[in-house]
Amino acid sequence: MNTITPTNTEAPIGGAAAAAVPAAAPAPGSLWRGRILLIVGIILLGITLRHAVTGLSPLLPVLREEMGIGVTGASLLGMFPTLSFGVAGFLAPVLIRKSGPELTAALAMLLAAAGTFGRAFTDSVPAFFVLSIVALVGMGFGNVVGAPLVKKYFPDRQAAMLTVFALLMQAGATLPAMTAVPLNSAAGWRVSIAAWSLLSLAAALPWIIQLVRLRRTKAAATGEPGAAVPAAGPKLGLAQLASSRIAVGTALFYAMASLNTYGMLAWLPTILKDSGLDLNAAGAAFSVFTFMTLPMAFIVPIIAAKLQRAFPLAALLALVYPVGYVGLILNPGNPLLWAFIMGIGGGAFPLAITMFNRRTRTAAGSAALAGFAMGIGYLFGTLGPFLGGALFSATGSWTVPLAVFALTALVMVIGGWMMTPHNRFLEDRIGTATDTVK
Repeated sequence: MNTITPTNTEAPIGGAAAAAVPAAAPAPGSLWRGRILLIVGIILLGITLRHAVTGLSPLLPVLREEMGIGVTGASLLGMFPTLSFGVAGFLAPVLIRKSGPELTAALAMLLAAAGTFGRAFTDSVPAFFVLSIVALVGMGFGNVVGAPLVKKYFPDRQAAMLTVFALLMQAGATLPAMTAVPLNSAAGWRVSIAAWSLLSLAAALPWIIQLVRLRRTKAAATGEPGAAVPAAGPKLGLAQLASSRIAVGTALFYAMASLNTYGMLAWLPTILKDSGLDLNAAGAAFSVFTFMTLPMAFIVPIIAAKLQRAFPLAALLALVYPVGYVGLILNPGNPLLWAFIMGIGGGAFPLAITMFNRRTRTAAGSAALAGFAMGIGYLFGTLGPFLGGALFSATGSWTVPLAVFALTALVMVIGGWMMTPHNRFLEDRIGTATDTVK
C-alpha cells in the first residue's frame, strides 16, 4: 500500500491572496490509489462518533436499576453529549494546529475506546460519569477533525468523501441504538456498551499508521527525528473567528440546527402524545423524524457541491422547521407529514460540515471553523431540551414552545446567509472589513 503525501493546494493567506480563488486541486485520478488506508480511516472515524450516546440511551433503565442512578444522574447523562461535544469543539482546533489532524484523530478514537470500555466495567457511578465524558470528548474531537482530514487528503474528492463522512456519522448513530437491546439480552449491558470500544480502537489504527509514515518521511527528508505534523494554515484564535462573518454565520446556523434537533429529539414524542396520538402513532412519527437524517446526509453534500452559492439550500433547511411546528399546532392530525418535513432539517448538519471545507483554504482553517461552529452549536443543543421543557412548564401548552422554536429559524436563515458568501474564504483578510460581521 502506497503512502500518500498530501498535496499543497492551498492559496497563500492575506494580501493579494484575499482576492484569489483557491488553488486548483490535483487532477482527478483514482480515488483508491495510495489512499486505501485513509479511506478506511475516514469510514471508521465517521461510524464511531455516536455510539457512546445512542448505544447507552436504550439501556438507561437497566443501568439505573443496576447502578442506582437517580433521575438527576440520568438527566446529567443526557446533558453530557452536547456539553462534551461543545467543549471538544473549542479544544480540537488547537490540538490540530499544534499536532496535526492525524494525531488528533488517533487520540480521539483512543479516548473514545478507553472511556467506552472503562465505563462498561466500573461499579462506581462517579467513575461511570467521568469515563463517559472521556469517551464523549474523544468523539467530540472526531466530530471536528473529519473535515480537515478530507481537505488535506482528498482535495479532488471533497464532496464525495464529506458525503461518506456525514452519512456514516448518521449510520453510526442508528446502529448502536438498534443493537443495544439485543446485545444486552444476549450478553448483558456491560458487553453491549464495551463492544463498541473495539470499533473505536480499530478506527485509531489507520491514523496511527499514517502518522508514523509521515514522521518517517519527514525524518528521511530532513535527517531529524520525526515530530508532530501540524495542520497547514494560519493560526486562527477565538477573537479572529468571532470577527469573521463566515465563522459567526456558520456557528449561528449550526447552533440553531442543534437547538431545534435536540429539542425535538427530547420532546417530539411527548408533543405528539399530548396532541392526542397513541404511543404507537407517536413513535412512528418520531421514527420518521430521526430516519430522515440518513437520506439528507447523503443528498445535501452532493447538492451543495453543485451550487455556486449554497444559501438557498441553507434557507430551505432552516425554514422546514417552522413549517413543521406550525403544522403541529394547526393540524396535529397529520403527524407523519410534519415529522417528515421537520426531518428534512436534519440536512443542516451535513451542509455545515460541507461549508467547513468549502469556505476555507487550509486544513487549519477548516479545523478552526469546524471547532468554532461545533463548539457553539452543541452548547446551544444542550439548551434545546431545557428551553422546550421550561416553556411548557410555564404555559402548560406546547403552542408557545413550538412558536419560539419556529422563530429561531430566522436566526438560522441569517446564519446561513452569513456563512455562504460568494467567493470569500475564512482565511482571506480575516478580521478586516471584507470578512467581518456587519
